[in-house]
Amino acid sequence: MKLNIPYIARVEGEAAVDLTMRDGKLQDLKLNIWEPPRFFEGFLVGRRLEEVPDIVARICGICPVSHMTTAIKALEKALGITPTEQCERLRRLMTLSQIAASHVVHVYMLALPDFHRLPSIADLLPGHRKAIERMLRMRDAFNAITSAFGGGRALHPVAMVLSGFTSVPKANEVGTLLKKLEAVREDAVETVKMAAELSYPEFHIDTELVCINSDTHYAINEGRLVSSGGIDAPEEDYQDILHEEQVPYANAKRNQIKERGSMMVGALARLNLKFDMLHPDAHQAASEAGFAPLRNPFHNTLAQAVEIVHCVSECIELLDGLTEERPWVELKYRDGEGSALTEAPRGLLHHSYAVNGMGLIESANIVTPTAHNFMGLEENLRKLVEENADSPEDDLRLLCEMLVRAYDPCFSCSVH
Repeated sequence: MKLNIPYIARVEGEAAVDLTMRDGKLQDLKLNIWEPPRFFEGFLVGRRLEEVPDIVARICGICPVSHMTTAIKALEKALGITPTEQCERLRRLMTLSQIAASHVVHVYMLALPDFHRLPSIADLLPGHRKAIERMLRMRDAFNAITSAFGGGRALHPVAMVLSGFTSVPKANEVGTLLKKLEAVREDAVETVKMAAELSYPEFHIDTELVCINSDTHYAINEGRLVSSGGIDAPEEDYQDILHEEQVPYANAKRNQIKERGSMMVGALARLNLKFDMLHPDAHQAASEAGFAPLRNPFHNTLAQAVEIVHCVSECIELLDGLTEERPWVELKYRDGEGSALTEAPRGLLHHSYAVNGMGLIESANIVTPTAHNFMGLEENLRKLVEENADSPEDDLRLLCEMLVRAYDPCFSCSVH
C-alpha cells in the first residue's frame, strides 16, 4: 500500500508525506518539504548590517520578531555592543507577544479542527463560536503589543533595530495595552482547560528534547543550550554540538545532535526542561488542568496553551511601570563574528554572522526550529505508522497529518 499525503493542510508552508507499506509493515517513509528554497543566507552577503533585521523578518510572517531579535543579538555580539536593560525588556515584550499570538493561531486554527474531525476552523462555526471569539480577542491583544513596540506594525515591525529602538509608545498607550491583556487573562486560562480536554492519541517518543535555559527566568532571548540528554553549554558552542545535513528529497536542511541523532524543540521541549521556571499563573493553570510535561508530541498543543498563560502574565509585569525611555547604543563597525540562540514560537532558532569593518555581511547562517525538528518528526512519523499499521487508511492519514501539525512546523522558514 502506498499512502501519499501530497499536501499537508493547516501548516505554514508546503510539505508532503510519502509512505509505502507491504504486508502490514512500513517499508519507507519520507517527509518531503517541497516548498521552493529562498536563499536568504546567500543574498544577505554583501548587505549592510542595518538591513539585516528587516530582511530576515521576511523569512516568516508568523515569527518575524524572533528572526529580527536573533539576528540583532548575533550582530551586536560581532560588534561588541551591549544593549541596555530597557532594550532587553522591550525585546522580551515583543518576543513574548509574538509567541503567544503564534500559539493562539496554532491551537485554535491549525490544531483544533483535527480533534473534531473537521477540515478547517470555518467548520467549527457556529457550534464553537465562543472558542473562536476567545481566539480573536487574544490574538488582537498580543498583536497590539507587537505593533505598539514595533512602530505600528505587528507584522514585520520597524521600530526594533540594531542597537535599540527608534520609538517607544507613550504611557497612555501602555495603559491601553495593559487593559487589553487583563481582559484576556481568563481567555488564556480557558484555552488551557479546552486544550486539556481534547482527546490526544496515545503516543510516546524518546527523542532528545532541546531548548535554551536560565537559572533566573523562563529563557526566551538568551540562555544556555540544554537537553534532556545532558547537554549544558553556552550558546556559542552551538555549532560544536549540532550540525546540518541535506537530504535529496527535501528542500530544507535538517539538524541533528552530533553523534547522537534527532531532537525535538518547541513548547513541549521547553515545558519538559524548564517547567519550574514558568510564571506561577501558568503553573496554576497547568495544575488545575491536570497537565504535567510528558513525552507525547501531540501534547505540544497543550504545552502551547500553557505558554499562552505565561506570556499574558509576564507581559503584564513587563508593561507595568515601563518608562518612555528610548534605548539606543552607538554603532561602531569592526571585523567580527557573532551568533545567538533564541526561542521562537516553534522552538530553537540560531543566527550567526561574520561582518567586516565597512559594516557589511561576509557570511550568514540561519537554522530554524523546523530544521531542528525535521529528523525527529520524520522518525516519529515512522514510529506512529508502525504502531498504527492496522488502522484504516483514512485514520492513518489523519494521524500522520495530526502529528505533523502538532509539531506546528513552519516549512517556509525551513527553506530560508
